[in-house]
Amino acid sequence: MRPLTVDKNDRLGAQKSKRKPVKKNTIRKRLSTSKRQISKRSNKPKIELRLGKGSLLFAVTSLFGTTKNATQKLRRKRTAGSSARRKPAPVWRKPAIICGCTLVGAIAIAGLSNFLSERDVVQASSDWIDEQQFALARAFGLTVQEISVVGREKTSPKDLLKALDVARGDSILDVDPEHARERIETLGWVESASVMRRYPDEIYIKIDERRPFARWQIDGRTGLIDRNGAVVTSNDTPEFRYLPKVVGSGANEHAAELFDMLAQNPTLFTRLRNAVRVRDRRWNLEFDNDVTVLLPEENALEAWKQLAAMQDKKKLLDKGLVAIDLRAADRVYVRLKSDAAALRRANGEKT
Repeated sequence: MRPLTVDKNDRLGAQKSKRKPVKKNTIRKRLSTSKRQISKRSNKPKIELRLGKGSLLFAVTSLFGTTKNATQKLRRKRTAGSSARRKPAPVWRKPAIICGCTLVGAIAIAGLSNFLSERDVVQASSDWIDEQQFALARAFGLTVQEISVVGREKTSPKDLLKALDVARGDSILDVDPEHARERIETLGWVESASVMRRYPDEIYIKIDERRPFARWQIDGRTGLIDRNGAVVTSNDTPEFRYLPKVVGSGANEHAAELFDMLAQNPTLFTRLRNAVRVRDRRWNLEFDNDVTVLLPEENALEAWKQLAAMQDKKKLLDKGLVAIDLRAADRVYVRLKSDAAALRRANGEKT
C-alpha cells in the first residue's frame, strides 16, 4: 500500500517517493483536520483521495452549515409555521354575514321600489314605449282600418264592437286575438268565435251563432235558450214565440231531454204550450186547451205513451178535463171542470 500525503492545497495524493508507512490513526486525524479547514473556506468543498491505482471522490455539500445549525433552523421554521396558523372562525359569523347581506339587499330593493313608485318611472317608461310603438306602427301603416265579420246574423254589431274593444286608427299590434275571442264569446248569440289579424290593417272575425231551441221563463222573465240550456238572449222576441216554453229552475238544463221524448208523438207535442219543472224533479205539461198532465218522476216515457194511446182511443184531452194525473203506475186520475162535473152528476154518472 502506498503512503498518503497532503499538499499545500489540502489535496491528498500518493507520493511517488517511497516513505515510511503511516499508521491508520494518523490518517484519521489528518482527514478530520482537513474537513474542518474545508468547511471554513468553502460551502461546497471537495476532497479527493487517491489510494493505490484508483481514486475515491468525496463530495460534501453544506446546506445549513453544521448539523446542529440545520436542526435549529428546522425547529425555528416549524415554530414560526405553527404560530402563523389562523384561529378557527366563530360559528355565528357565517349566519350573521348572510343575514346582514339579506337585510341590506331588502332595504336596497325597498328603497329602489319606493323611488320608482314616487317618480312614476315604470308608468312613464310604459307610456313612452307605447308611444314609440304606435309611431312605428303608423309609419309602416300597421293601424286598424277595416273589421271584417263572417257568420253574424242575430248578434248586434254594437255589442260585437264593444266586446272587440278596437277602434279605427288603433295599432294592429295592440290587438290580442285570444283575449278578443274570449270577450266576443261572452255574447249570448255567439257560440264560438275566432279572431285574427290580417296585416297590414284588417281584423278578421268569424263567429258561429247559437240556434234558439226553447223559451225559458224564470222569475217572471222569459228569454231564449239553446239546446244546451245556455241563455241566448233575455228578451222574448215575437220572432220566436212559436217555440215551446219551459218554466222553473233547472228547466233549461233538462229541456232537450224532455222535448226529445215528446217528439215521439208529434201530434200531442204540437199542442203543448208550457212545460213546468216541478222541484227540479219532474214535469207538468200544459196544453193549448188548458189541460195539465202530471208526469211521474220515473218512467216518464211510458206515461207519455199511455197518454198518447188514450188520446187516440178516447180523446181524453177533449173531455172537459182540468188535469190528468199519470203519476200512479196502475191507474189514471182525472179532474173535471166544474160545468162538466155538474153535467155528469145530473146524468147520474160518477164524477
